[in-house]
Amino acid sequence: MSFDKNPNSTRRALLGGMAAAAGAAMMSTARAQSAIQENDTLSLDQRADLAKAALRDARGTKLVMLGTGAGPMVGMPRHQTSHVMMHNGSAYVLDFGLGVSNEFARTGLLFNQVRAGFLTHHHPDHNIEYGPFLLLGWIYGMSPSVQMYGPPPLDQMTKDYLRSQKATLQFWAEDLGGTPLTAVPVTEFSDSGFVMADENVRVTAVRVEHPPVNPAFGYRFDFPDRSIAFSGDTVPLDAVAQMAKGADILVHEAMNIDATKKLAQHIARDNPKANYDQIMKHMMADHSPVEEVGRIAQEAGVKTLILSHLTPVMPVTPDAVWRSAAAKHFKGEILVGYDLMVV
Repeated sequence: MSFDKNPNSTRRALLGGMAAAAGAAMMSTARAQSAIQENDTLSLDQRADLAKAALRDARGTKLVMLGTGAGPMVGMPRHQTSHVMMHNGSAYVLDFGLGVSNEFARTGLLFNQVRAGFLTHHHPDHNIEYGPFLLLGWIYGMSPSVQMYGPPPLDQMTKDYLRSQKATLQFWAEDLGGTPLTAVPVTEFSDSGFVMADENVRVTAVRVEHPPVNPAFGYRFDFPDRSIAFSGDTVPLDAVAQMAKGADILVHEAMNIDATKKLAQHIARDNPKANYDQIMKHMMADHSPVEEVGRIAQEAGVKTLILSHLTPVMPVTPDAVWRSAAAKHFKGEILVGYDLMVV
């Protein structure tokens, strides 16, 4: 998309203003965490224990929401976007927002269980911890043959990151033994279609609209016992509904328009470089109002809709508000995602 004058300046003002506004409105960490789920007073450690138990006793495919927040925000009650799917002892990671490595470990999963990783697009709240996940995974026994998939320039990004960490990797290998990580297999793609398949899962992707990022993708993972689709970051698209047709679960980004407008007004009032109309133009051109998410889920005929990548992260919107908005069109099960949720 284009802005009237300087799009980079507007984007910086938006992010800076969002951080300042969210910080000003921020509750204590404990209160913010409990506000994510209505009537939920569980601590993160308690959620982690529940996730470990669910995965330890799991039968069939499990989805873990590692991060459910939107935007490259720090200090928020939700981690940035990341997910992991488990089947038959193998882990498949989708997106690598800030906190993914720590949240992955909190579930009790092991890095040597990771078979493949996938990226929807190259925004920092989806890829900022991609490189660190590879390095930490190597330290904790992740196979160097783990496969990574995503849009260009993923291959160059991977090589550049490993090159930047060459000294660190060598020092660690010399100190503790072993072979430094020098390469990771990467498959890039730029169009919708088949991505990969192994004995556990078949993965396909669809191009979505998230300007100015191009290409950006949604994914579908078809396991033997259930199918899980992800919208990625996008405006409402019938292509996503078609990709998710008949899936058991659709994880879709969601934006609360009223809360976003209030936040945009706050930013524009306090930041002279920000403009309310430009902020809303950007948000409407890149993201999906939650009411439309319900329409997409209904069109797809999925069993369960999980709302995630929730915009805005702060102030917290009550779960009931999210659900009622999506339920205007979707008549199936609606879950408001939270960090360490296991489905």
